[in-house]
Amino acid sequence: MKNSLGKIMIKLTIILLTSSVLYAGGFTSKFTLNKSNPYIKEAVVLTLDLEQTDSTQVMLFKFDIKESRDYEFYRLNIKEEDAYHATKVHYLYLIYPLRSGDVTIDFDLTQMVTTDEKVAFSFSGDRDNIRGLNKTDIPIKLKPIKLKVKALPKNTALVGDFDLTTTIKSHTAKVYEPIHLSISIKGEGYTSILPNIIPEGDQYRRFMEKPTIHSTRSQKGTKSTLTYPIALSAKESFDLASIKINAFDPKSEKSYELIIPKQHFEITKPDPGSMIDKIDSPPPLYTDWGWLTTLLGYMIVFIAGFLSAKSINWRAKPKEELPQETIRDQIKSIDDPKELLALLIATESRDYRSTIEKLESSIYGERKISLKRIKRELESS
Repeated sequence: MKNSLGKIMIKLTIILLTSSVLYAGGFTSKFTLNKSNPYIKEAVVLTLDLEQTDSTQVMLFKFDIKESRDYEFYRLNIKEEDAYHATKVHYLYLIYPLRSGDVTIDFDLTQMVTTDEKVAFSFSGDRDNIRGLNKTDIPIKLKPIKLKVKALPKNTALVGDFDLTTTIKSHTAKVYEPIHLSISIKGEGYTSILPNIIPEGDQYRRFMEKPTIHSTRSQKGTKSTLTYPIALSAKESFDLASIKINAFDPKSEKSYELIIPKQHFEITKPDPGSMIDKIDSPPPLYTDWGWLTTLLGYMIVFIAGFLSAKSINWRAKPKEELPQETIRDQIKSIDDPKELLALLIATESRDYRSTIEKLESSIYGERKISLKRIKRELESS
């Protein structure tokens, strides 16, 4: 009895192994590399062709390259031929090795096997009641591919064939006014971002945004255009030293330099006389210091109001008044609203109380009134 049971178990094991081999086979795989000894960040084109050879089954495939810090990869295309029980799939990838030495590229492949009956059953019923495909998923272990990657020349920043252009809107600016420039790197090769393409400097401040990137990939590699928007500001005139970017072209196996030429920027300082305010109404407060200016304004309004109240109380005390003609002459000669306010407060006259309130509101509040208009009202009163 034990011998019979043992023979049955052996037969079942043989059947299961035979089934696994049958499912796991039935197709061929072929890898192709356009180069096996690239430089770091040089484009490598990899293709994989899967072809079904067992026509008794329905086969599907799911394939991809495994993620790794040693390389980047991009799937360019998949071509499938779904002939009856003769599936063919062509995969096309672009790979960039990121370090020198031996780099191993590993894969994930799943063979999905089913039958015509199961396929027909999964699509029976109406559109809203499609059944899931009953299939067998079999992980397939593919032999990894190894690249022998060559190192780059020292201090290489870009790998590929690139050109550089610099655009500067103006070489003159006012103190701390932004100077806008853009640097464009265009060509074929690995897309590298240079975070300090314009270095920090002691004579200027640098403002940078993320570069805009436009790229297309094909079997020939990656074509891209990177544009760096940059702004500089300075207190005094300065020179931006020439900048050299080391690049390497793996096709010609030669190093070269991309150069940003030396630039001189002239910073003009404003004439102190032009900074004096000659407008009747003061300009809007600066946003950055508005809170401080507003606070000071409230304090001055409070003090001015306090002095105005005092001046009314002091009217009870005997004091020699200025002649009206003298006051009118002084009003005509004043071109500054603050001086006019001080003069009217000093007269200690109730006749100017409403004008004083208008001046205070115009100078320290939000209600702006023309100085000329106030002077006309005083002259006609």
